[in-house]
Amino acid sequence: MTNKILIVALALATLGSASVSCSENIPDCPSRMCVMAGGWKLTEVYIDGEKDVTSDLSQYRLILTSPSPATDTTSSFSRTQVSGKTDSGNWSIRNNNTVLQLIPSDAAKEQWIIESLTPRKLVLIIHRDTNIKQGPSTIEFILEPY
Repeated sequence: MTNKILIVALALATLGSASVSCSENIPDCPSRMCVMAGGWKLTEVYIDGEKDVTSDLSQYRLILTSPSPATDTTSSFSRTQVSGKTDSGNWSIRNNNTVLQLIPSDAAKEQWIIESLTPRKLVLIIHRDTNIKQGPSTIEFILEPY
């Protein structure tokens, strides 16, 4: 009988801990960079508000290295594009934690609006000036950790 009670108690404790959700306000992290650091895979793309169903997103990976020390405001990143091309550089969070800035070592800096962030989902939006560069004016990335 004691074993049954112990098993039921362990099962309830396990289920209870599995249902606790994380938020972006992780107490052990001194900054939002700490929450964002890690590996992210691209799961959805929206181009000018329309879901892109033609691209194979499986190759895209973005690895944001944790700042060291944790209070640093810049760290390194590496990325594999949808095409398979890789790049790397530095990343930071700007404008009162609302913009993810990527500075690839071989390209112009990118400023992505952080639409939302949880430990399980990152939504980034970039607005492009189509008067300067042809193509879509808005690109939205939905990423999940891997």
